[in-house]
Amino acid sequence: MAVSLRAMVDDVRASAIPTSSSLPRGRVVLAVARIEAWQMLRHPSFPLTIAFGLLLFRGAIGIGSGGGSMLNLAWLFGGVAVGSLIGAVLTSNVAALRGRRDHLLELFGSLPSPPEARTAGVLGGIVLGLGSLSVVIGALAWLVLERTADMAAGADLFLAVQYPLSLLALASLGVAVARWIPSVLGGPLVVVAHVFTGLIWVVPWIATTESGIGVAWHLLYLMALIVAFSAIAFLRDRRTMVRGAVAATMFAVAVLAAVQQTPPGGY
Repeated sequence: MAVSLRAMVDDVRASAIPTSSSLPRGRVVLAVARIEAWQMLRHPSFPLTIAFGLLLFRGAIGIGSGGGSMLNLAWLFGGVAVGSLIGAVLTSNVAALRGRRDHLLELFGSLPSPPEARTAGVLGGIVLGLGSLSVVIGALAWLVLERTADMAAGADLFLAVQYPLSLLALASLGVAVARWIPSVLGGPLVVVAHVFTGLIWVVPWIATTESGIGVAWHLLYLMALIVAFSAIAFLRDRRTMVRGAVAATMFAVAVLAAVQQTPPGGY
């Protein structure tokens, strides 16, 4: 029985389509990124989570009456920001799972492009689609918040920059989880773990300068996580010493930055 099973495994391996070992081509990655950017922006998980964030913050506006139109608009921008951060995890996770879900991985393996081209295309789509939208939202929110009396002190360039970086980091996390946990439950599990384990309060994704957080360390923390999660996603395509070293080094940098950014007395 063991011999028959081993022979069957050998037959499957022999008949499998070998993947290309060449480097991903820029034109291929860009073409995939453009398609993925549009697919992510129109996927129901992204606008629905934004609507959910707006619904939550609409309740906050109802509780605090008499804030004025500018303050209400600032709360609405907060709802969009929170919803888009959650949507980035779910949408990127679904996008990275599309090939497996549609049973197209074998067809992808027959292409002259390596499997890394698919992962790079999804990550590029995050930058072109969700990342570009977050830059626009962050800039508009900054303009509104700095004109709001109750929030002008915390609205600075640091707030506008860290929001797109946080979105890219969370989206990269969604891709990495999808590459190693091929299930649609991976994205929701990340969101649940953040909220119900209190992880979001230990190392917050977004903080104001008023909190006393180390600005440079926090930005380094976010950028290190983007690189680390991307490297972990690429490790699933092909395990190499370089990618493992990059992932481990950037994760170590992120841990160091997370410790160093903590303000005196905690958050």
